[in-house]
Amino acid sequence: EIEKALILENNKNTTVKVVNPEKRIFSSSLQIIGTALANKEVLIHALEGGTVSSFSKDIGDLVKDGEVLAQLYNPQLSRELEINKASSIAAESNYLRFKTVFEKTPELTTIQEFERVKAFYLKENAKYKASMISDSLLTIRAPFKGFITKRNIELGAIVQSGVQNSNTQPLFELMDINKIRLSVALPETEVDNISLGTNANVSFSEITEKVYSTRVSRLSRALNPRTKTMNVQLDIDNTDLKISPGMYANVNLELESSEAKLSLPIKALLSIKGEYYIFIVKENIVSKLKVRKGLSNNKYFEVLSNLVDKSTTVIVEGKSIVKSGMKVNSIN
Repeated sequence: EIEKALILENNKNTTVKVVNPEKRIFSSSLQIIGTALANKEVLIHALEGGTVSSFSKDIGDLVKDGEVLAQLYNPQLSRELEINKASSIAAESNYLRFKTVFEKTPELTTIQEFERVKAFYLKENAKYKASMISDSLLTIRAPFKGFITKRNIELGAIVQSGVQNSNTQPLFELMDINKIRLSVALPETEVDNISLGTNANVSFSEITEKVYSTRVSRLSRALNPRTKTMNVQLDIDNTDLKISPGMYANVNLELESSEAKLSLPIKALLSIKGEYYIFIVKENIVSKLKVRKGLSNNKYFEVLSNLVDKSTTVIVEGKSIVKSGMKVNSIN
C-alpha cells in the first residue's frame, strides 16, 4: 500500500529540496589502532663460527653500544692467527734487511729481487691482519644501546657463521626501546588527509595515567595492494620504559583535507550496510548514486565520486519518499 501511494505521489510530481555541492576545507579526527614497535631491533648472529666459551648478558639486560655480549673460541682461527703472525714478522725482518742493502749498496741486489721480497712481506702482513679481524669477530658485541630480549646460546654450544650459513639461529635479539615507533595502517580513503607532522594523541589501555602527544614521523608513500592501507609511523618518547613493543595503542589522528573539496550536507547522505548513497536529479528524474564519504563534521561531508561535480543536483529533503526513476519537482 505504501509503494502504491508513492507511485501515485510520483504521478503528481513529488517536490524535493535540492542543493549543489560546494567546496570546503575540512578538519576532523580519525580513531585508529596502532602497534608499538621498537625503534631499532636486530637479531645478532656470529660472523665467525666457534664454541661459546662465555656470555655476559642475558634476557632483560641493558647493554651499551659495543659492549661484549659473548665470547666464542675457534682453535683453527687461533692457530692461523699465530702462524700468520710469525710469517708476517719473519717477512718484515727479511724485507727490512733487503731495504737497507738496496738503499746503501744497491749493486748487491736487483730491483726485481727487492720488489719480490717487498711483495711477499705485504702479502704475509695482509694475511696476518685478516686473521686478527677474524679472531676479533669471535667477540660478540652489541651494535647499539638497548635491551636483550632473547638469548639462544648456552656455554659450550657450537655456533655457525651467519655469513656462510643463511639458516643459522641468532645468538641474541636486541631492541632499542627508549623511543617507540608506532605503526598504523591508514585506510586508502584517508591518505590524502594526512602528511608528515600531522598531530596525534596516543593512549594505551595498559597505561591509564598518560596520553602521548606526537606527530606523524614517516609515511610509506605506498599502499598495501591486499589491504589498501598505507603504513604510517609515529615516534613516541619512551625513556620511562612504560611502553613495551607489541602493545596496541588507540591513536587519534587530527586530519585535515589537503585542499578544498566538494561537500554536501550530512542530511543528503543515505547509509545502507556500511555503504553510502545520494539521490541526484537530472532532467527531473531521480537516480540513486553510490559515493564514498571523506572527512566530515556535524553539518557537511566530503563527497568522493567522479560522477559528482559542482553542477550535480542532489536531494537533501525528500529522499525518503523517492526512488530511482521517479519524476520530481526540485526546489532550492
